[in-house]
Amino acid sequence: MRHWNRGKKTVRNFLLALLLVFLIYASQGFPPYTVKGMCRQVRHDYLLGELEPLYVQRDWRHPSANRYERYTTVAARCGETYTIFRYADGLLGSHRDWSDLSPVFGEGAVCVARGGKIYAAGPFAEAATAVAVVRAEKPPAPNGNVECREFTLEGERLADQVFVFPYETDYSSFEGEHMGEEDLVLPAVVEMWYRKPAPNADPGLYYFENKDLPCTVTLYSETGEALETFDLTVTTEGIRSWW
Repeated sequence: MRHWNRGKKTVRNFLLALLLVFLIYASQGFPPYTVKGMCRQVRHDYLLGELEPLYVQRDWRHPSANRYERYTTVAARCGETYTIFRYADGLLGSHRDWSDLSPVFGEGAVCVARGGKIYAAGPFAEAATAVAVVRAEKPPAPNGNVECREFTLEGERLADQVFVFPYETDYSSFEGEHMGEEDLVLPAVVEMWYRKPAPNADPGLYYFENKDLPCTVTLYSETGEALETFDLTVTTEGIRSWW
């Protein structure tokens, strides 16, 4: 009888633990565990039709010595609408990573900059190669002249309808005016040109403007013939990000 009572207590405690986990899971809005669930949640939140995943990338991040975080980045499409979004994975499902990469959408194609790469999704299946050109413009000088820089990035295919365009991020030797602007990599140009003094703050405090920069993606055939060009944008915040 004593063993029977002990067994009943074990079962009861197990059921109570399951109930607690379910209540916590429900309190967080039933976060998804699978890519299909992530697409379903994005579709519901943005009133889209069925989302077709085109590419899934899972990365591990090491923000501290005692902790690892896993992120899932998804490129998907609904008809002519393309989207790229990221979720932070956890024991109780995955959560939209609003602080890092909110969903971006584009009609016909879409691209986003993150951690040294520009991801682009669109009707790219027929292309053999792709090239992205990012254009940064320096705020106008007092005389009205506008200086600009263009960065040409070679694409690498990730999936039939997804390319990635890596850009250089190592500018440890960047020393502002001590380095020629023509030698700066893309993130360094963004750091220099879009850094503004913080209003009503002590000298030396700055903030960075988050602006859209033109990003033109051109598709090419195996013979090098230009097939199609897409006029897209990336943000300065995304270019400056390290993850």
